[in-house]
Amino acid sequence: MKIYIDESGLFSAHADLNTVDKAWCTVGAVSVPHFKERALCKALIELKETLGVKPVDEIKNQRPDPGSPIFISFIEKLKDANCTIHAMTANRSLLNDGKTDLHKQTQIDGRERYLDQKKEAIGKKRAALMRAEVDEITKLIWASSAQEYNQVIIQSALIAFMLDKLLVFYETRNPGELSRFSWVFDKKNQNPGVSEFLFSKLMPAFVEVGFIREPRGIPPSENAYKYFFGNYGVGSASRGMSSDDLLEKKMLYGIDYSQISGAMMSFDFGKLLNGDSRFCDSKRSPGLQVADLVVSSLNRLLRGNVDDPAKVAKILGALTLCSPRLDVPTVPQIHFYEPSASGPEINRENLEMLNLASNKIYTDRFREGFTRNIDGFTRG
Repeated sequence: MKIYIDESGLFSAHADLNTVDKAWCTVGAVSVPHFKERALCKALIELKETLGVKPVDEIKNQRPDPGSPIFISFIEKLKDANCTIHAMTANRSLLNDGKTDLHKQTQIDGRERYLDQKKEAIGKKRAALMRAEVDEITKLIWASSAQEYNQVIIQSALIAFMLDKLLVFYETRNPGELSRFSWVFDKKNQNPGVSEFLFSKLMPAFVEVGFIREPRGIPPSENAYKYFFGNYGVGSASRGMSSDDLLEKKMLYGIDYSQISGAMMSFDFGKLLNGDSRFCDSKRSPGLQVADLVVSSLNRLLRGNVDDPAKVAKILGALTLCSPRLDVPTVPQIHFYEPSASGPEINRENLEMLNLASNKIYTDRFREGFTRNIDGFTRG
């Protein structure tokens, strides 16, 4: 499948309390099966024709209202093409450049500790290669701006959040699409910058941490996700973690996963995320333009900036996927470097309507049991 990732808003600190209600930054993604990409392009072209926008131009000032008949028709075409949408949002008032720098330092320190722990066991040659890699990542981290670094953080969080849902959704609809993940990110300038190199180096590790830190909502499948593991699997087992994996994760994250290893999935994050990924100019990418349209519409709904929230939630909910956890919404609000925070919140009533309208890819029984298991695991 192809996954188009775009963002809305800035990712730098916002200190003006008078405008904090407008200081939202959101990252969103649209997935589409490879064989349905023509249908996605056709839906976008037809929308442009209806709005009087040239096929070569992007839809900017003429954006349709999320509750309008032409937008409903557009979303229905995406649904027919088995597209899905995913998003995460945050308020910039919770960002702090000092805490961003502290997070940068913890990433560097963690890599230094890991190298120190492993260098004796892996030998001088591999240790030298790892040393060079750590040095390169350190330079990239400190060369990145707070906005660039924060953007990598929230994009990685989104990918970790949506991975299990993508696996479950397409396993039952287009399982062959799980054999190839193609990632397309919005390029902000014409020349590859620090942020793009930083993303390729840090994003797989950040996603792995986010994905591995707790059990994932991936119920057993008759085909055992064979298309996915045929390309991205590590080892012979498609589910569960080996004893070596368990020891590695305990050393890296300080968490014992042995009691829930059967709910874990072992695969190559680097190959999955960097094997087929690129940054593109949105002017040349219909998929990124579609992502831009749906992410901005989600933003409007969650900020309460639509005339008929119930209608818009039902429209957009047709493409969203419910969370495997009962206590995690379809579009989470993250707090970046704070475990929890008080401050501006998205429109909870509209979010709940979106939750109710999202595709139910898990049974109620699975979600209830999974939520209980997560609660028990995190408590102890």
